Amino acid sequence: MQTGMPPPGKGQEPPVAYVGCCGAYCGTCRALQDACCKGCKLGYRAGLRDLANARCRIRVCCLNKGYETCADCPEFDSCETVQGFFNKNGYKYRKYREALEFIRAHGYGEFIAAATQWTGAYGSLCHSRD
Repeated sequence: MQTGMPPPGKGQEPPVAYVGCCGAYCGTCRALQDACCKGCKLGYRAGLRDLANARCRIRVCCLNKGYETCADCPEFDSCETVQGFFNKNGYKYRKYREALEFIRAHGYGEFIAAATQWTGAYGSLCHSRD
């Protein structure tokens, strides 16, 4: 299995479509690659999936507001939904926060360049210094 590659039939999506609203990177997620998961955002904007049926409060809020991720939202620092998510116990929640803060500071292009090297939904983010 190759990492950083979209699953079969989903190659037409732009790379930012694989960045989850919460900061997870679906492009290297095994569950998505194995077709066990549909991804966080894939299909909603095209009308292939109904946002009214989504169970993730972060996804519903983010997509209803037209953002790619919570990193785009001006209420990021004060949002009870996303900050509550980040305050859960677990390493992955800290990594998702780190991902969104990295996107806010450095943009999607630099984030995607780093994320495509990961082997899962989160990984190391090192900002390249000139």
